[in-house]
Amino acid sequence: MHSTTRSRGVRRWVVGSAALALAATMAACGSDDSGGQDTASAGSSASATGADPAEFCEASVDLEAAFAMGPGPEEGAPPEEQQAALEEFAAVVEPRLAEVEETAPEEISGDVTTATGIVREGLTGNDPSVLEGPEFQEADDNIDEYMLAECGYEQVEATGVDYEYEGLPDTVPAGVVAVTFTNQGEELHEIGVARVNDDVTMPIEQVLAQPVEQVFSMVTLTGVTFAAPGESETTFLRMEPGRYGAACFVPQGTTHDTEGAGPPHFTLGMFAEFTAE
Repeated sequence: MHSTTRSRGVRRWVVGSAALALAATMAACGSDDSGGQDTASAGSSASATGADPAEFCEASVDLEAAFAMGPGPEEGAPPEEQQAALEEFAAVVEPRLAEVEETAPEEISGDVTTATGIVREGLTGNDPSVLEGPEFQEADDNIDEYMLAECGYEQVEATGVDYEYEGLPDTVPAGVVAVTFTNQGEELHEIGVARVNDDVTMPIEQVLAQPVEQVFSMVTLTGVTFAAPGESETTFLRMEPGRYGAACFVPQGTTHDTEGAGPPHFTLGMFAEFTAE
């Protein structure tokens, strides 16, 4: 949840703690005019094995959870340390990428094949810019629509304004929850969701007031998604029973292409607390 690695106009994966931002789109980028041969191959494979949408849904959520771990060191770490962490992260993610490919239903197998290839390219080259094309965003919307329609997960809609969340319920069912975040503010916003550790009793407002190292020792990151002004994004989170906090760590004044110099939005009131049960 470190704002410096999350708010540079990149709404998706970047090296650092924001890596999981790709997770919502891990199987959702592609185009009609690229990878056509791979698309046909993936579709045939999925069809031949009688792909079960439920298996794909679970594999996608598992991949999203893997991205929540992030590659490791923050920006500014020695290059060799960043590279080693990235390679270790890629080794963890690769089996989950393969599972998503293997379980993809025919109607989205092309998007999955293209997406996993782009993810691998980004990891291998340490280059998040490969994930910023319009095809990526369009297919992201398509895969979100598929999962919202076919996976049967609990759906929650939250709205971000300057500077608070609206619409978050006090409780959600434990299990996988699809969170669709709409930004109705003037600045870039995120909704970062973390489970408060069982031994922590203070409210989320007090947790957020602690030094950053202590904050992250008191919670377990579940997921995050960004939205530019006027846009919506969906993320699928596996939520164990317990107490959760949501917060926006983006600096005040941040737009889609400029990082603000102000304090994190949560210090201005953009946080919430809820329970999964």
